[in-house]
Amino acid sequence: MHNTPSLPELQRQFAAAVLGDGSAPLSEWVLGKGLTPAARLQIYRNIVFNNHAAALGTAYPAVQTLVGEEFFESAAARYLRDCPTRSGNLQDYGADFPEFLAQLPQAAGLDYLPDVARLEWARQESYLAADAESISVTALAAVTEPDCLRLQLHPSLRWISSAHPVLDIWRFCQQSAPGNLRLSGKPQRVLVWRDASQIAMQEVDAGCHALTAALLLGTPLAAAHEDALRAEKAFDLSACLHWLFTTGLVTDLKTS
Repeated sequence: MHNTPSLPELQRQFAAAVLGDGSAPLSEWVLGKGLTPAARLQIYRNIVFNNHAAALGTAYPAVQTLVGEEFFESAAARYLRDCPTRSGNLQDYGADFPEFLAQLPQAAGLDYLPDVARLEWARQESYLAADAESISVTALAAVTEPDCLRLQLHPSLRWISSAHPVLDIWRFCQQSAPGNLRLSGKPQRVLVWRDASQIAMQEVDAGCHALTAALLLGTPLAAAHEDALRAEKAFDLSACLHWLFTTGLVTDLKTS
């Protein structure tokens, strides 16, 4: 008979067992109470997998549509085993699923799949983000130090840049009976934000995308404008700013 393991060791073994590690030496410390220890552990394993797979399916419905339920369930099981969550909140589960898909050999032929997953996680983050009041474009009139101006954007705003038409693919997956997916091959840059209780998405040009990405990093407007011009020589700053303000995505102006 082995010495009784410490509580942390039992917890480690239990976590390994419910995540599908059959080699975890836990059975001798489990009371079956009418079941074998393995069968008792399988109950916990099924509960954990079902809860996490459901959370993953909620966050990534388009990915599930693209690969089918059987493939998605197999990927979910492997993801749970290889990338166990460190959060007690299921809404956090799946943050690195796009990177997992990018390394999954069975998905190698679907090179657009990780970016579709990134778009879906951006939607998840946007939905859960804090709220903030937007300001009017008229606030720009009070700015006295334009060179130092920073625009504070809405906490829910996220951006995705892809070599694939990710927004078109996502919309394809929303059809009640999607047919065969035909890809245009064009890249898409997408902004994602929460509008009231709904998630909004908008394809933007390279300049507006570069400006927004820089502003989200806290870059002053003047430097962000330079980034936008490098991305698109014909970038129209006034048009992009007008859209950001009228869409309610600017929440504050700072000059420090």
